[in-house]
Amino acid sequence: MLDFLYVNGCTERMKGNLQEALKLFEQCKKIAPSNPAVHYELGTIYKLLGSNDLALSNAKFCAAADPKNEWYQLLLIDCYNASKQYGQSVKVREELVRQFPGQPEFKEDLAIEYSLLGQYDKAFKIYDDLEKIYGINEQLTLNKVKLLKSQKKNKEAEEELLRLSASDKNESRYYSYLADFYLENNEPEKAKSMYDKIIAVDPDNTTVNLALHDYYSAKGNEAEAFVYLKKAFRNPGLEVAVEAGIMGSFYERARANPADIYKEEGLELAKIMLEMHPKEPEPNAIYADFLMLDKKTKEALPYYYRASLSERRNSSVWFNLLQADNELSQTDSLEHHSRTALDLFPNQPLFYLYNGYANVQLKNYSKAVQAFKDGLEFVVDDKAMALKFYSNLGDAYYNTGDYAKSDIAFENALKIDPDNTYVLNNYAYYLSLRSENLPKAERFSKRTNELQPNNRNYMDTYGWILYQEKKYSEAEQWLSGAALMGPKNPTILEHYGDVLYKVGKPHEALLQWQEAEDAGGSSPALLQKIKDRKLND
Repeated sequence: MLDFLYVNGCTERMKGNLQEALKLFEQCKKIAPSNPAVHYELGTIYKLLGSNDLALSNAKFCAAADPKNEWYQLLLIDCYNASKQYGQSVKVREELVRQFPGQPEFKEDLAIEYSLLGQYDKAFKIYDDLEKIYGINEQLTLNKVKLLKSQKKNKEAEEELLRLSASDKNESRYYSYLADFYLENNEPEKAKSMYDKIIAVDPDNTTVNLALHDYYSAKGNEAEAFVYLKKAFRNPGLEVAVEAGIMGSFYERARANPADIYKEEGLELAKIMLEMHPKEPEPNAIYADFLMLDKKTKEALPYYYRASLSERRNSSVWFNLLQADNELSQTDSLEHHSRTALDLFPNQPLFYLYNGYANVQLKNYSKAVQAFKDGLEFVVDDKAMALKFYSNLGDAYYNTGDYAKSDIAFENALKIDPDNTYVLNNYAYYLSLRSENLPKAERFSKRTNELQPNNRNYMDTYGWILYQEKKYSEAEQWLSGAALMGPKNPTILEHYGDVLYKVGKPHEALLQWQEAEDAGGSSPALLQKIKDRKLND
């Protein structure tokens, strides 16, 4: 019966069913109250359950019953430590070391226990004894150095590290321990001498090349520092995240001062980074960022695209891709990429804005309306962004023929910025095209021209509204000025021809209509005016 209960208890414990295991072992204890193995299992389970007193009681029993069982002694040590009885724990460890002299791990654990209790000399003696047996050992040396540093015995700590490095002159790691030690003690020249030794045996050591970069930078020798930084970047083992962090510093400095050497050096590092990690998103995006500093949008675009192929966390990569698409008027790509970006980052209003832009250009006005409406939902405490959405929503609604909603969108935009010339002009122009609320349109358009004089498009809008209001003489002045500005615009020329006809200048009107056609105008109304040589109201 005891064996059956014991085996089942062990099975339940291994499954993690501690309470069920506890019941089974308590039954075992009733059958065999002096069995140390049962007490060991009970002590283990009570310790896992956080019942430290019961765990310690059972651990003491099994450890006393079988002093040569190392597992019982280790459980007792754990229970003493859990109960913060560190002095008792040390006594048990000392006995373990005495009983098992051939197991060095027990000695190392005792040394750690001594150091935790501040008994540094005892801990150090153990490490010294182990070193006499096994020779100079990296971990033993590091343990000794840690003890010495905690006692501020820096000279002795240095000697230990020197002994370790002398034990194998081809092990660069040992020199790096010394270099770190010297840096901690503000001895950069001694650290530099260690770096030189490391480079001699391991010239591609990334950590040391970065450290030498920092050393020469601190000395003000930026040219030499950059040499070591390039060496570090050429090591494929250098993590992309580390490189990206360094590149971020170069980019911010280059952006703040484009004439600075940081732009040139940053671009060189970006090329190396891309060469070493051609398929990673960060190098592609960073290289594109540096190209954009010189406004090389066309060259940057393919790299933003490559970065986006595997970038699913960094929305800025997608923003840069969309910005480049938009700047290069790649409307189909802008629409496609913005849709993908929205799938990945559905709460980014800028991506809705770009998707709306693209659909407007593609004359998918209903889709544009939906994009602008959806994106507006994610705009919070950002008046400038809300203004962009409302103004574009006004345009998109107008092109769907939903004039009432278009007007509401423009009114919302003007509540944010009453003097926004884009909104004032478009709203006024759309009202004039519908011949609705012309006094309001005139007021808005006049304000636009006051805010931004000598803009031919705004002048044309104002002149056309005056024309709609039959204020032909005033309209002629504004449309004449717009027509004479800049390259020939077929819409402005046609408007100017219309007003010339109204003020009794049919010949001059015909000339303007013909110029409008030569400039690319091809609307049926324009062609009819030219054919009839008159304005057909």
